Amino acid sequence: MAPTSSRHAAAVGGGGGGRRSGCYACIDAALCDDLLQEVFRLLPPAAAPAVSLVSRRWLSLLRASTSSLTLRLPASSDAAAAAAATLAALLSHYPLLSALTVVSAATPARDADAVVLAVAAAPAAARFSTLRLLPDSAVSPAALLAACPALSGLTSLHLTAVRPLSFRWLELLPRLESFALVNSAASVDSAGSSSVDADDGEAAKALPLERLSLCGIRSGDRGLGWLWRRCRSLKWLQLRACDGTGDGPASLTFAGCLAGLLALELRACRAVADRVLLLAADHCHALTSLLVYDGGSSEALHRFIQHRAAGLHTLDLRLPLDLHNDHLLAIGAEPIHGGQDPTHNLAALRLQSCVLITGDGLRSLARTAIGAGIEDLALVSCDVVEREPGLLTFLSQSMRRLRRLDLSYNETLSDKVIGAMLSSCRNLIDIRLRGCRGLTGGSLVSLLRHCGQSLEILDISRCPSIAVGNVELFAQRATRLNHLIIEESAISEELRAIAQKKGMKIGSLLPCEGPF
Repeated sequence: MAPTSSRHAAAVGGGGGGRRSGCYACIDAALCDDLLQEVFRLLPPAAAPAVSLVSRRWLSLLRASTSSLTLRLPASSDAAAAAAATLAALLSHYPLLSALTVVSAATPARDADAVVLAVAAAPAAARFSTLRLLPDSAVSPAALLAACPALSGLTSLHLTAVRPLSFRWLELLPRLESFALVNSAASVDSAGSSSVDADDGEAAKALPLERLSLCGIRSGDRGLGWLWRRCRSLKWLQLRACDGTGDGPASLTFAGCLAGLLALELRACRAVADRVLLLAADHCHALTSLLVYDGGSSEALHRFIQHRAAGLHTLDLRLPLDLHNDHLLAIGAEPIHGGQDPTHNLAALRLQSCVLITGDGLRSLARTAIGAGIEDLALVSCDVVEREPGLLTFLSQSMRRLRRLDLSYNETLSDKVIGAMLSSCRNLIDIRLRGCRGLTGGSLVSLLRHCGQSLEILDISRCPSIAVGNVELFAQRATRLNHLIIEESAISEELRAIAQKKGMKIGSLLPCEGPF
């Protein structure tokens, strides 16, 4: 009986499987291509591998419906032409691409050019709006001049390096609004730095660029003057690891692109930060956001604040040895121009690793009208938070409009300090406590009591003393919580179930979404 039963079961299973396969085939045939492609567009990216394995038809339709793609090309000893042909053949299967990222390792210079030309030859090249080309070596201006006519629809472009440094090809991209150039040391050293953009006195035709990010620019790099003269519409400028603005120490044309800036970022640009800050103080009349990390003297920053703080909405500083109480007093000062008080709208103040500021400086700022209007405050890895336990309570009592608070990496911060602060801070929608290793579940109890009805985002990653049970309780009872940032290893099955039921995002910190 047992063998018979077993064979019968197998027969039934096999018959059922055949019927199910036939049923799936009928359903697949009944779904038109357009409908399937619309379904594929709604699926999360993680579902793509599974979809591609269903059938050749589904694989073809998945490729045809893909609008964003990232390709990682392995290091290869093949000739540049062969590698380019392979890339071109692959891209031919994606006719509706609008965003493409190509990352290649150990790429010879000629191969980098071949990658650019292969991308330009793709059927969807005219549809590309976003393109990120990240080979290890520099792309030549000649290759870009040849490729850009086919990529005229680009609005955002990110390149690793261009050598010799030249920007004339940008004129062939009439819709380009965002451009990022990472002048990596390896690429630069291997390709030289002479520019082909000589100053020939021609009338400068404005480029449509509104957002520009430059990394690794050296004082002696030539060709930047050509770019600065044509960046009349810049709204956002980022300089990273730059020791100059190109074209020698003076670079007189740089100031001309600052007039319309709304946001300026200087990251690790110590050699040139002072000059840029002083120019910004004189020329950035519309500036609303300033970020300075690891560079800039106390004097240059003070002058900038005196001239431009009145119009700032966001001030983000990481200056361990250059930020003092005097700067905080200058931020809170009320200069009078023409007999009328200027409008102060500072809403976000973010300080990181600023070890020389004291509680007196922060209290003085909080007592002013500017300080009282702050809605977003970050004191990340700031010794003053740990040195003066009553400071946070005073700030929360004075900054009544505070809605976002970041106290990350203040490792000795205690539950008692957090509880006292939260009793006067009931409008928080976002609090970051990342790396506050001294906190326990008691802080979540206080947070639930005072902000449980308003909080939307909570970051408690790298807080090992907070028990899983406390996290589950908070996630269950916080009525508006929609994003809980915590390590994957600390997420229990119960917490996953709570998150799924409430439609809440949980997991590690998501990468910041920038323009590039």
